[in-house]
Amino acid sequence: DNLYAAMAQLEEKYEGLHLTALSDQGQYIDLVISSVLENLLFGALLAVIVLMLFLRDFRPTIIVALSIPISLLLAVVLMHFTGVTLNIISLSGLALGVGMLVDNSIVAIENIYRLRQLGYNAATAAVHGCRQIAGAITASTLTTVCVFVPILFTSGLTRQIFADMGLTIAYSLGASLLVALTLVPALSGKILTRDTAGKKPNRLLNRMIAGYEKLLRRVLRHKAPVLLGAVALLIASAVLAVSMGTAFMPEMDSPQVSVSIEMPEDATQSESWAMCDTVLERILTVDGVDTVGAMEGQSMMSMGGSSLSIYVLLGDDRSDSSQEIAKKIEEACADLDCTVSANGSTMDMSMMTGGSGIQLAVTGDDMDALRAAATDLAKTLSAVEGVASVSDGQEDSSTEVRITVDKAKAAEYNLTVAQVYQQVAAAVLSQTTATNITVDNSDLPVVVVPDSAGITTRETLEELRLTGTKNQEECEVRLSEIAAVTEAASASAIHRENQARTVTVTAQIADGYNIGLVSREVEKLLADYEMPEGCSYAIEGENEMIQSTMSDLILMIALAIAFIYLIMVAQFQSLLSPFIVLFTIPLAFTGGLLALWITGKELSVIAMLGFLMLAGVVVNNGIVFVDYANQLRLEGMERAEALVQTGRDRIRPILMTAMTTIFGLATMALGLGAGGDMLQPLAIVTIGGLAYATLLTLFI
Repeated sequence: DNLYAAMAQLEEKYEGLHLTALSDQGQYIDLVISSVLENLLFGALLAVIVLMLFLRDFRPTIIVALSIPISLLLAVVLMHFTGVTLNIISLSGLALGVGMLVDNSIVAIENIYRLRQLGYNAATAAVHGCRQIAGAITASTLTTVCVFVPILFTSGLTRQIFADMGLTIAYSLGASLLVALTLVPALSGKILTRDTAGKKPNRLLNRMIAGYEKLLRRVLRHKAPVLLGAVALLIASAVLAVSMGTAFMPEMDSPQVSVSIEMPEDATQSESWAMCDTVLERILTVDGVDTVGAMEGQSMMSMGGSSLSIYVLLGDDRSDSSQEIAKKIEEACADLDCTVSANGSTMDMSMMTGGSGIQLAVTGDDMDALRAAATDLAKTLSAVEGVASVSDGQEDSSTEVRITVDKAKAAEYNLTVAQVYQQVAAAVLSQTTATNITVDNSDLPVVVVPDSAGITTRETLEELRLTGTKNQEECEVRLSEIAAVTEAASASAIHRENQARTVTVTAQIADGYNIGLVSREVEKLLADYEMPEGCSYAIEGENEMIQSTMSDLILMIALAIAFIYLIMVAQFQSLLSPFIVLFTIPLAFTGGLLALWITGKELSVIAMLGFLMLAGVVVNNGIVFVDYANQLRLEGMERAEALVQTGRDRIRPILMTAMTTIFGLATMALGLGAGGDMLQPLAIVTIGGLAYATLLTLFI
């Protein structure tokens, strides 16, 4: 902001001066933060509307609505004291939390409201109603919070990306629990004083509860087909998941496109500049482009060689995404005598975290065998569908002349390999600096060059005469008599990884193909590939990064489920009851996987985070259900009746908490606003899983 202010001052000061910021990461931060805040506000608003529809009373709705800003403020204060900045990830944690913030307050207010309708006075209903559900909501909050605890024990990228989200969700839910157990009953005792006995019943809700009771009784009579159906759906969704593509982060729309121009090697600077002007003119004809600027030097996209980089800033009112505009730019410049490559995913996390596409690190000691293996692997990769622009890592190689000395023949002339090398080096070195002279304070070297007849060339190298001794007499010998002279390709540099010589074979993924699915095909093809002796390869690149992060997240989900089980054991004081709720977790994953499949999204690291969150959220309603059923059983009610009664009494808070969380995430799931598409898969997984899990809680 200060830089923009300084730029504006300079423009005012100097007439005709115009400054444009070509690259500004602050734009992304502003865009994404504003879209996350919009989602947060919309989510809160939708949650309040759900409450109003269910309770049909303004007073309890106000109590719950008040708990949202108070919980959020408390969370922000805790963020400040633990050094969590306001970033995309931490704010997303708050936006995700907003739908769940009201869950505790809803369960509390709904129970208090139910007791008021049964005739209890306001103060008694507040105390008694809160005491009934205190244990259940504490346990359900702890299950959601403990899901994020394992993130703090991971390292590397997973921790960097998700630790802030875990902390903000933990803070906001902890704050919401405190509010639900203190502020909500205190306000209820004061506000819910008006008698609700004569209030008109919610006919639609009563009809739905009666229909649910009938269905539940039928399900309890025919358990086997219902359970088998749920398991069959889980297996079907697991099969779908295997065929689903994977990604590190979903592609994000960006307010700018980066373009690089690669000119032919023999192009002059003036030709490059003229071509750049032509490309700039063509880019400006593409719809959605606002302004462009060019820089000469090392391109970010071409890893080597001097090239021209162009920054393209896009207008706010464009209809196409940055990726679509990048394609149009490439099409507009396709006929030019240069290579124009445009990239619309300048906000793509994979660009920041180790590059996209497939990489094979080929290692070995023998340079020739290594280069041959790399060339062969590049050919093999080219055969895979979905692979584009394969490189064997040897583009900038040159031809070298190799002299292989026959030690036995050289020994006849009393020559060692080192002596042969010294004589050849002296002959090949065509010029020597004799001295330096100073002219007008400048030092100039004086270079002595032999006449053309005395210069050794490739053609005359084999005829080069070396001086040796034979029978204790000095004599001359031709180089070809004691050595073989050959030509071979040579690397311009030798790269080492863990002290082993390495050549990197790279391949990009073609448009419309998925990195995970293409990598799977590559792995299948290379499974039977035989490497030359002494050489080996390792698959690196984006897919390897995806797999390591995914395995971290799977481990975290397993740890989270273990923590959830322990919390429920403490809540139910039984080792068996928690299993009833625990079995809904894998079944709820069905809903998340089906939601991804229906919306055509791939299984990304962000989507996996949705499954992690699902594990903590799904059990909440189950805990409230089982806890209440246990209370009724302790009062002496028969098992089936206790379950039906629990269903009748708990369907309203279960539906309300599920719907507030679902609606709270709805705007995020639609990917509204710039940067909204980054967290879209997380919201889709959570909504799909939660909608399905609500059915599981009420029936399974």
